[in-house]
Parts: sequence; structure tokens; C-alpha cells
Amino acid sequence: MQMFANPEVALRTLPGCIVGIEADPPLQVELEAMAKAVGCAPFTVAPGVRPIYHASTYYVGPFLIALLNEGAQLWQRMGASEAEALKAMVPLLRGTLAAVLDGGLAQGMGGCVARGDVGTVTKHLAALDALSTPAGALYRELALRTVPLGIKRGTLSAERAMQINDTLNLPASRIQSDLQQVK
Repeated sequence: MQMFANPEVALRTLPGCIVGIEADPPLQVELEAMAKAVGCAPFTVAPGVRPIYHASTYYVGPFLIALLNEGAQLWQRMGASEAEALKAMVPLLRGTLAAVLDGGLAQGMGGCVARGDVGTVTKHLAALDALSTPAGALYRELALRTVPLGIKRGTLSAERAMQINDTLNLPASRIQSDLQQVK
């Protein structure tokens, strides 16, 4: 599991990577030995699940880049360059990965959804919906997926989770109306 957009960079970070292997013996044994020889860890992929294995890599590879691009576009709306946006976001990304490696997915989760901050979620939605419908829709989809992690972390109560879910499922016009009442 490695991005090969730039082979030189990929080869430097190859040691420790997982190599999915779907093969019958004796080929499986040979492929496992090859993976170990380049410092990788072989992982047996059961027959028929290779598409799931491959799709999983997109969430932390190309899709992560797409999310960074979304963030960079928001920074560009504030007048920053892509380089400035990345300079701001990459340390956050490193800190996020460090938190996940330290405590796991749920314990690494932070942010307004995980703490049940409905007011901030409402403001985010209003601002993103004003920029573009797809920006608001992406935020809603991703935020909804953080709700279970906030609950598992213990920082999001069931009651607040329902309020967050309700807010995320509201149409943009209702978010704007609710935000005006908050001001």
C-alpha cells in the first residue's frame, strides 16, 4: 500500500508498507519472501476481496489528497496560495496522524462534531453552503461519519449526536435561517 506518483519518494517510504498478496502456494510463499526482502510486510488477501483491499487504499491515498485539495481551495478563497495552504494544513495532518497512532481512531478524533459543538457546525455549514453546494454536501457527509467516532471517544453524548445529525441533515436554507437567529 503505497502511492507511486513519484517513484523516488515511494521507494524511500516503502519499508514498512503492507503488500497485499492474493495467490496460491507456492507463489504466495515466493511473493511473501519478495515483500519481506524489500522491507515490507506481507498481508494475505482472501480470494474475492482484492477490490475492497484496493478501494481501502484510496481512502488514505488519492481521497486524502482530494480532501487536502478541498482544504487548499478554501484557503485560496481566503487569499492564500496552494503552497501556503499546505504549509498550514500539513502540520495539522501530522498531528492528526500522531494522535491516531497514539490512541487509535476514536481517541485521535477531535473537532467540533466530536465535542458536540452544534453552533460551530452550523456556522461551518452556512459558510460552506454559501461558497458552493458541493462544499457543504462534502462537509455534511464527512461530518456524519465522525459522529460515531465522537461517541466512541466519549466526548459526544447521544443527545448531542442527535442534534449534530439533525443539523447536518438540514437543508442549506434552514441552516442560514438558524444561523441568523444565533447572531
